[in-house]
Amino acid sequence: MKQVSTGGLAFQEIRKRGKYYVDKTLLIKDMLDVDDSGVFLYTRPRRFGKTTNITMLDAFFNFDYSGNDWFEGLEITKHHSYDRYKNAYPVIHIDLMEINSASEETLLDSLNGAVIDAFSPFDERMRGWKMSLADRSSYERICTRSASEDEIVRSVSMLCRIIRNNTGKNIVVLIDEYDRAITNAFDSDSQRKALDIIGRFMSATLKSNPDLQMAYVTGVMQVAKAGFFSGMNNLNVNTVLSSNSDERFGFTEAEVRDILGYYGHLEKFDEIATWYDGYHFGDAEIYNPFSVMMYVQKGFIPDSYWKDSGRNLPMVWMIQRTESIGFKTMVELINGGKVVSELHGTMSYEEMRISDTMDLFSLMVMTGYLDARQAHEGLYEISIPNREVRGIVDSLLCLNRRVGDELFSRFNNAVLDGDADSMVEALQSVLVDGSYFALRDETSYENILLTMMHGILNGYTVKSEKESGNGRVDLILEPRREGTVPIIIELKIADSADDLTKEVDRAIDQIHDRKYYLGMNGDVILIGLAFWGKIVRGKVQKISL
Repeated sequence: MKQVSTGGLAFQEIRKRGKYYVDKTLLIKDMLDVDDSGVFLYTRPRRFGKTTNITMLDAFFNFDYSGNDWFEGLEITKHHSYDRYKNAYPVIHIDLMEINSASEETLLDSLNGAVIDAFSPFDERMRGWKMSLADRSSYERICTRSASEDEIVRSVSMLCRIIRNNTGKNIVVLIDEYDRAITNAFDSDSQRKALDIIGRFMSATLKSNPDLQMAYVTGVMQVAKAGFFSGMNNLNVNTVLSSNSDERFGFTEAEVRDILGYYGHLEKFDEIATWYDGYHFGDAEIYNPFSVMMYVQKGFIPDSYWKDSGRNLPMVWMIQRTESIGFKTMVELINGGKVVSELHGTMSYEEMRISDTMDLFSLMVMTGYLDARQAHEGLYEISIPNREVRGIVDSLLCLNRRVGDELFSRFNNAVLDGDADSMVEALQSVLVDGSYFALRDETSYENILLTMMHGILNGYTVKSEKESGNGRVDLILEPRREGTVPIIIELKIADSADDLTKEVDRAIDQIHDRKYYLGMNGDVILIGLAFWGKIVRGKVQKISL
């Protein structure tokens, strides 16, 4: 019985050690069919096979691995027209996963270290290869970590030139996790410098490099930044929305069934689908490969394995500011709802700070926290893909809680008990202590309420009706299952503190006058709330229908 690999082993090691391998070698065919001298950018969520695939490409193209049997029995060997590319090129493999972008100094030093690692397979040959005095001096400074910023930026293109001059062959360049340094510097003082340095490094390596045969770059998203990929007429971008190569990252249903069959647990298919299925890359239905293999390794016990496998600072930053998009929308997604939206194919870190709905959805789709299916031309149906991710997003939304859990619990109990005084007391504490709340309009108060009620909202479908012209917001929580009491909340904005009591009564009266509870049966909780800045008054009624 083959062991599974969940620790990020290179393709070569997986094959040499006889680990279970899901065949993704037709990625080679996909690329060569498009352009055997192109620059390919493949963006996928973390832990979806990007690194395994990049080491597989290294094993296939690298002339240092000539004569290996690692591809024996795999799909690419059935297509003999690609044999001429096998182990035919020098390959430079640059791993930017561990780049430290805490400061300009640490960024340059860690980038220098990544370059040294990429140079190391050529060290012995470099001693005997011919090169100019300038290149020899730069090479020595890079290896001793005394190179200038410009020398580090141009280091890979320099190595390509030296290799080409001494072997007569163009070079295949593989760059893993190109956007990691920029992501890790998000919303920090060092981000702008990280964008500049990594952008210049990428441009020198991929755009201004006459010795390049082909390049393959991985990341989580395409950074919309001039200088990274602009001006490349041979750039091929492949994202989770692309149909080409849609089955080359993550596992298909057939592959998951093969895995379960091999390990003798086909009866677990429904469970594994509930937990780890639900992604759509292009036209393919995809399972989270890391979680599937962890599930097998842990004895077929379902758990949220993916949540601790990495971090995404921009998404955490944006989701903490869900006021601007409406907390209700995210809660609806957690509760199984769907949203139709446009999506950005590229993401600008500068524009992300605006944090609008489309930016957040696009980021969450690219990073694997939301699934996207094309609904209409230019529009996608957005949803949470599976049980594992639903729990992760739920916990991320809890980051939006900036006051103690005790207040949330007290407020929710008061709502369910119909205790107006306790409800208002808890809400008042949040408003007074929460200097971070931007109380711009009725929606701001609605978002605060939904944030506080997050603990009970999993049992409800949240609906709101905004009436144009009078600024009133009706919030209706419809039960998802029997035995749960419907809740109707009417919000009013008072003109002064003296009007608060009058507005609370008007809120309750409006619920009755407009019969928002039509069609409901049994007990119903009616809540009227009136706000004047950070002052709140409330009233609760319980009715039986």
